[in-house]
Amino acid sequence: MVRPRAQAAHGRSFGTQAGVYDEVRPGYPDSALDLALTGWDRSWSDLQVCDLGAGTGILSRRLLALGADLIAVDPDTAALERNPAPTVVGAAEDTGLEAESLDLVTVAQAWHWFDESRAAAEVARILRPRGRLLILINQLDVRVDWVLRLSRIMHAGDVYRPQYRPQPGSGLTLTENRLVEFATEVSVDGIVDLARTRSYWLRSDEKTRDRVESNLREYLRVEHPIPDRVDLPYMCLAYLLQRR
Repeated sequence: MVRPRAQAAHGRSFGTQAGVYDEVRPGYPDSALDLALTGWDRSWSDLQVCDLGAGTGILSRRLLALGADLIAVDPDTAALERNPAPTVVGAAEDTGLEAESLDLVTVAQAWHWFDESRAAAEVARILRPRGRLLILINQLDVRVDWVLRLSRIMHAGDVYRPQYRPQPGSGLTLTENRLVEFATEVSVDGIVDLARTRSYWLRSDEKTRDRVESNLREYLRVEHPIPDRVDLPYMCLAYLLQRR
């Protein structure tokens, strides 16, 4: 089990692979983003939004394109250098943002790096009454056999089952959830690059990294050969919570 302090440190290390991360990590399907507006007489351009754990800005770019008034918060300064939104260096548990200043907080691919109860308390603090939290988790679709094997080779330890539900407490209530299937076209080199953005890779030595890359290439050449490019199946788990 990763201790909270070590977990937080790993969560701050992605800026070292910021360029690769932007290139190979997928964006978030619009049908998952649309969950944020379910039953709400608001449009994106009406909303003041914090993208929390925003990193290099994969989600931030889409939120800006939709017209949201956006602030991006992350502790990783190297990652934030690539984020096109106005940025604040801060942690999920202590953003430094004003109380009751936001309509929506988004957390994409970062909730598992947070201290859930403390982050939830901070989100509840910065949200206006009836404000919302949207948690998005993109992951390899391990319901597909060859993708499950692939995820194990690359040590993708952030695998959630579709039955997972966040349980933050602290004044936030889960109101809706959605699973969205999608795929991205990748090459073998792209899959190896994807492994390079995983926390396991980032905290491993060169010998371990070489072994993982060799195992990946062997699997995709011999056990499950793929063409030059292949559609890599993903699922996006989306969760909408509301401040009570």
